[in-house]
Amino acid sequence: MSLDGVQLKLVDSIDQAYDLLRWLDERRPLDALGLDLETTGLSRQTDRIKLAQIGDGMTGWAIPWHHWNGVLRDVVKRWKGRWITHNGPGFDLVFLRRAGVDIPQHLVDDTMVRSAVNEPHMSKGLKQQAGRHVDAAAGGLGEVLKGTAWTWENVPETFGPYWQYGALDPILTYRLEEYHRPITERESQRAYDLELATQFVTERMERYGAHVDREAARVAYEKFIRFCLEVEKWCQLNYSVKPGSNQAVVQILQNAGHTFSKATATGAVALDADVLEGISHPLAQQVLARRQLQKLASTYLRFYIDNADTDDLLHPSINTLAARTSRMSVSEPNMQNLPRQVTNDAADLVRNMITCRYVTRDLAEDTWRPTVHGSLLMCDFAQIEMRLLAHFSGDQAMIDAFSYSDLDFFIALARQIYQDETITKKDPRRQITKISGYAKIYGAGLRKFAQSAGIPEAQAREFLRRFDALYPGVQRFTNDTLNEAFERQKTDGLAYARSPFTNRRFVADSRKEFALINYLIQGSAAEILKMKILELDAAGLGPWMFLPVHDEVLLDVPGEHVLDAAETLQHVMNDDQLISVPLRAEVSYGRRWGSKLDWVQEKVLAA
Repeated sequence: MSLDGVQLKLVDSIDQAYDLLRWLDERRPLDALGLDLETTGLSRQTDRIKLAQIGDGMTGWAIPWHHWNGVLRDVVKRWKGRWITHNGPGFDLVFLRRAGVDIPQHLVDDTMVRSAVNEPHMSKGLKQQAGRHVDAAAGGLGEVLKGTAWTWENVPETFGPYWQYGALDPILTYRLEEYHRPITERESQRAYDLELATQFVTERMERYGAHVDREAARVAYEKFIRFCLEVEKWCQLNYSVKPGSNQAVVQILQNAGHTFSKATATGAVALDADVLEGISHPLAQQVLARRQLQKLASTYLRFYIDNADTDDLLHPSINTLAARTSRMSVSEPNMQNLPRQVTNDAADLVRNMITCRYVTRDLAEDTWRPTVHGSLLMCDFAQIEMRLLAHFSGDQAMIDAFSYSDLDFFIALARQIYQDETITKKDPRRQITKISGYAKIYGAGLRKFAQSAGIPEAQAREFLRRFDALYPGVQRFTNDTLNEAFERQKTDGLAYARSPFTNRRFVADSRKEFALINYLIQGSAAEILKMKILELDAAGLGPWMFLPVHDEVLLDVPGEHVLDAAETLQHVMNDDQLISVPLRAEVSYGRRWGSKLDWVQEKVLAA
């Protein structure tokens, strides 16, 4: 492909508008139009459209929005074919909907989604993709305003390089569709359909938003900042050191007899959270506590206070395509980086700022009734990675460990490995067993497993020997996956595994092929969560879903719908048919996210 011969046009007169409408009737290889927008910024809540652009493989039209948006509205009414966007569901279509232009979901294709499915290891940006698949020159077109006094907000719509830059985008989008569509249709249509549908659902989740107790967030923020200031004074008074001066803190700890074996990328002594947690010294503990509260205060509490809208709603960005495994992430703020619940009191306090919007702040806790006043509902897959490991390995002993309905999976494994039927949930051997399973998934070696489990390497070696002897299917699955990936590397130039659910590719970097075990399991878990979110949406829960976090989905439900919503969650998320071990999901509820309770309907009704 090349961009030779393309035509770029600006709608700045009635004649040009009529020319565009006549152009609509032309025949083109795809019964579709490329669509793109230029906006004043990236905020879908506050920024506005400057240009709307449509095009096919050879012609691109730029439509200044302020004076000529009626032309695009007319085009949308007239056009009966499909629309091709690049990040349309998460961006362009959101702006158009705000402006009163609604393009039906079933008519939309998206080249960013296709690229994420076809080449998950490569950049999904429009210009970068076009540079690879359309014309190498396209990759260098992103600096149109460099050297000018203009910004994306104030550049005139008729500034030639700007509107021409915009008019080219629908051409590039159209050409990328020509490139990607045959690959998707041949290899991974189910993956594409799943990802595209998920984008529309998560955009509605973003719109619904997460309700914030802004006043409580302000109180907590001030408390955290006071604590950090007190730690700074304490460090200065007792050790004459600033807690943020890593080198000085390390020197004091070394003088106290502590040795450091971990280094940063530049060769300096590392003083990260893992290192600090392993040092039993008051200075290390205070430095760690200050760091944690500083991060929680600035990343979350300050963000809550400054960015909630007039209805006290946050609208986090749900990124469905960022990871090559297809795992979803959440930014603005990063809700997935909070420490696991019950492991960090401060993080749980931050979670408690996310509340049910249907419950007034002045309602006393002892008078709150979820089925009357409303509730958050949370549904979290239990041990989904380990269930997938058992499923993929086909190891009957491991599959059987999930069949004990009254026994925790890791307890069942630990009893088999240690040959001790007295092991309970609080037994440290259960935790060692749990860490070993995830070590298999993440490809951790003997030393890393021993460090994580807190046991000597000789003990770790014996444990893994017994694990492999009891569950030989796990190693067989690993070997088969890697052998197949190496064969594909010879024939296709890439080492990859394919999802058994959608046939999408999970691609490994060179000399990091072992990561494919993790990619396959994490990617399959991500696909299952997306499937279930679509099922929940189809079952009527879409209007109340607002956040996916790891393997959990969160809903904010009015009181009269809480019972039905909880029942639907349990029915959809628990699944005995999808894989060879039962998928189990735990439903909980609460007026605050950090104070959730296990859902037991009888207790809820009796409350």
